[in-house]
Amino acid sequence: SSICYMLVSAWGSFRNVTTGMVCDDYVDDNTADFLCRKAGFEHGMEMRTNNGGSYYRHRLSSSAWYGQYKARFALDNLKCPSNATRLDDCSRNAVGSHDCSYYEGLVLKCRTEARGVDLEDMDVSLVRANGIQSQNGTVVLNGTRSSGLVCAGGISQKTAEILCNEAGYDYLVEYNATKNVGSSSKLDCDTMKEQDISVIAENLSCPSNSTDLGDCSASVANGSCDADEALWLSCSNDGSRYWELANLTLAYNEAGHHDRKDLETGNDYGTVLVTVRNTRTGEERTGLTPYTYSSYTRSSICYMLGNTNRYATYRRAGQISDNSNTKVSCGFILENEMSYVLSYLWCPGYYKNLSSCNFNLASEDYNPGNDNAYWLNC
Repeated sequence: SSICYMLVSAWGSFRNVTTGMVCDDYVDDNTADFLCRKAGFEHGMEMRTNNGGSYYRHRLSSSAWYGQYKARFALDNLKCPSNATRLDDCSRNAVGSHDCSYYEGLVLKCRTEARGVDLEDMDVSLVRANGIQSQNGTVVLNGTRSSGLVCAGGISQKTAEILCNEAGYDYLVEYNATKNVGSSSKLDCDTMKEQDISVIAENLSCPSNSTDLGDCSASVANGSCDADEALWLSCSNDGSRYWELANLTLAYNEAGHHDRKDLETGNDYGTVLVTVRNTRTGEERTGLTPYTYSSYTRSSICYMLGNTNRYATYRRAGQISDNSNTKVSCGFILENEMSYVLSYLWCPGYYKNLSSCNFNLASEDYNPGNDNAYWLNC
């Protein structure tokens, strides 16, 4: 990076050249970027004035300004758009016209490398046609300093997952470039035109240990990526697609004995316990499944456990006495904080493969009561 005061030579009326300082009035990030680019750098990094103490050694001295440059300001009230390439693209006073003092002279810190996007304050939304926010749509970054789209090039699954999380969803379903998505599922051209939305970030990358967007990095878009190449996401809070049935067994314990080691499995009777596994994270959950009338389901469970009895006895757990020692007792459930992992289970009859069963994961607030847990005697 380089710190320098800004001396500008600008054409005024009658093709006269005025050389002098730039006044800090109205100067923003886009204007600083324009001035740094004209000075041969990539973009601006920080702005100060001649009154800024930390830049004292880099400012134009007052004696030089009064002596060599005749106390001139070349530009005042300068404000440039983000895509400015020449002075005529900017608004300003007439060259040489100003109401500034020496201490308002602009001092800039410029960088030679490409600017990164400040992701710390960015919110993420997924936007469809007519600006409607949804669980699938074009990714829009909304910040206090800039807002816009993300280039899809080089996006990894981890990065897409982080963006889904930042948008308020637990799971990534799919990611793509907008050009590969139907019109109704992505931000439309008219809305982008009305709201002046364009691609502002590219090379967005989140390392494997990222937990939020602040852990990621991106560079400012350089114009090579347009709205057709913007990132589109489909996200969801339905995690069932990532869960599979991992195990199914019949369990019981002796009433009054509630250590984990007291739980007996492998016999032909007991409370039906189901283990589900997340195929992405490896997380496993074991718990109850609700009572069902389905004869197919009970026959299939018995078949999977090695018993071909077609007429298994089935009950609600509440119909079985705790002191029968043939079910998971109330005391064991309470002491081990056991809960329902499924809200629905159906298996076709006489199949020995868990993957043939259909199920719904239980939500956190699902609780039909422990007495309604499924109990079988094969």
